[in-house]
Amino acid sequence: MLLLTSSNAELNIKVIISVGNEIITNYDLDKEINYLNIITVGQIKKLDAQESKKIAIDSLIKDKIKITALSKHSNIMIKDELINNQIIQSSQNIGFRNFDDFKAYLDYAEYELDEFKKKILLELKWNQLVYQFYKNQIIID
Repeated sequence: MLLLTSSNAELNIKVIISVGNEIITNYDLDKEINYLNIITVGQIKKLDAQESKKIAIDSLIKDKIKITALSKHSNIMIKDELINNQIIQSSQNIGFRNFDDFKAYLDYAEYELDEFKKKILLELKWNQLVYQFYKNQIIID
């Protein structure tokens, strides 16, 4: 168990699960629930606490598996332009008309844009890895 202290508050960070060599902490869980609330526009908050934790843990486990798999394929590069376009598309998909409104929503939700960008980058890299792995098996009529 790690114990981090600051002048204003104490923060207990506990490992709640490990996935291979990757760990998931209660801090990660709180951030993931916050992220899921953002992308579902608050729908996760409507669930009971146990169910939202289960969904968030499942999501974090999937992310850790993706991170582990991607660590073996460091050649996958994603252009910043594609990341930015995907962020804008994601913000539009959840109902924001412009990027500034989305950034304000992230600030209100106390979620960093850089964290959102990391999530998008992980998904883009994962999609690229899956595509590279299966591209020879794709048949289009």
